[in-house]
Amino acid sequence: MAAITTLHALIEALKDGAPVNKVLLSLSRRDAKITAIVDLCRQRGVVFQFVPAEAVDRKAGTRNQGVWAEVAPVNFCSLEEMLAAARTGLVVILDNIEDTGNLGAIVRTAAAVEADGVLLSVRGSAPVNDTAWKTSAGTLGKVRLVQSRNLSLDIEKLKKNNFWVVATDQHAGMNFYDFDFKTPTAVILGNESRGVAPLLKKRADQLLAIPHAASVESLNVSAAAAIILFEAYRQKQKKT
Repeated sequence: MAAITTLHALIEALKDGAPVNKVLLSLSRRDAKITAIVDLCRQRGVVFQFVPAEAVDRKAGTRNQGVWAEVAPVNFCSLEEMLAAARTGLVVILDNIEDTGNLGAIVRTAAAVEADGVLLSVRGSAPVNDTAWKTSAGTLGKVRLVQSRNLSLDIEKLKKNNFWVVATDQHAGMNFYDFDFKTPTAVILGNESRGVAPLLKKRADQLLAIPHAASVESLNVSAAAAIILFEAYRQKQKKT
């Protein structure tokens, strides 16, 4: 089970119909956001309880915002289900993203650009836990997540469904802003230290670089994701 310990993330999760099992609320906290959580719990039929602050601390740790919510594991969908529901023609592929904070931040960006889904490699990927929930600000329930047992095979399936597949590579000959994202596109983002695996780079139709100062070796993967995905979003918005 995952847990949510921040107000904003819990409100978003409840609004989006995330599988919240129960909620503990600190007696020491009474404000508009707590009231909103209570109202949403009642609307959703989610069990909630006001308890002493110490009880919340025991569940959530001392660094919390007066709430603790137990969330069932995320419901993953299949690639076929994701493709059947696709609207924007933008998919994110995460190749062994190990940090839960990065995972949550990338999912939050994916939600902001209305991505059709996020593919996660089964092996070597960060777990979808409470840290991921926090950093996604509750948006894990807004994006279709696909657990991929073989990213190479799934990339080929995306290609057969008319997706262009691009991968980040700081040595690529094309900059990301020169690529035409108006066509259906799947963006591969690589591991924090190793980048995109060589095999997946070979599967990609195009490698894209993010130009930056030579004094900086590379960007954090969640920052790189935001830069590329918002450029894709800008181009797609311009198309419409």
